[in-house]
Amino acid sequence: MKINKQDFLNIKSLIENKIITERKFKNPEIVVQLKLNNSVRSEQKASRKYLHLNKEKNIFLLLKNSDYNIASVAEIDNYIENILDKKASRDEIQHYHNNTKAIASKSQHGLYVSSLQTVDIKLNDAVVRIVPNDGLGYFLFHTQKIELFDDTIIVGVENYQVVWFAKRYKAFFSYPNLLFVVITPYMLEWISTLENEYIHFGDYDLAGVNIYLNKIVPKLKKSKKYSMFIPHNIEKLIEKYGNNTLYEKQKQYKNLRTNDIEVSKLIENIIRLKKGLEQEGLSR
Repeated sequence: MKINKQDFLNIKSLIENKIITERKFKNPEIVVQLKLNNSVRSEQKASRKYLHLNKEKNIFLLLKNSDYNIASVAEIDNYIENILDKKASRDEIQHYHNNTKAIASKSQHGLYVSSLQTVDIKLNDAVVRIVPNDGLGYFLFHTQKIELFDDTIIVGVENYQVVWFAKRYKAFFSYPNLLFVVITPYMLEWISTLENEYIHFGDYDLAGVNIYLNKIVPKLKKSKKYSMFIPHNIEKLIEKYGNNTLYEKQKQYKNLRTNDIEVSKLIENIIRLKKGLEQEGLSR
């Protein structure tokens, strides 16, 4: 029997208040099972049906028989917080379920990283070495504690293939201790906690600039320094390799504004040339 967040809250309310209206349960099967195992007794008043708590222990017995390892109201709260309100890992699901397939696990929730030179990071307080290798990247699972040393520079990229083949872009980056990281919702949460320098290596089109200005920059309040990487010859690159169709599909971003002189100039070039260039175009 599947129980969603609202119905768990309804079960909690029933236990704490000893009564609840039957119609509050989204899954009618829960009401049927509560009645069958004598957890509740029903009562009708006017047009409303009420459930009165009969045996609290039977509720937790029902949860156990439905594959939930929950034996108290506190554990209901923990289940909602740790499983239903976030992207839980298989090991977290296992804590509350005998079957890890009972809840869909976001197994890809974490960081995809690579580097141009050997870079050390801290994973669960232990030093781990990221070694560059073309076609190879690392996946760091979100349940791990991921920390960077102060001199590590984060390079945020929009496309996974840039991480897997970061060495193709070595000519553009002379900085030491670079860590290439794919931009994902989890990555955005992660960078908001860091003070490290951040370089955005995105697409040179209006959508790419919009991502930098409106998704990345607001997350970098703690960062000591941040910028968008823009090659000195970007105007020629856009003119030669840019895509007009890309521009036409993104004209809704034409009114982007920024105080960053280099980014503002990039926007002007994109609009003037009526072309956009994806970051993979630099590898040419």
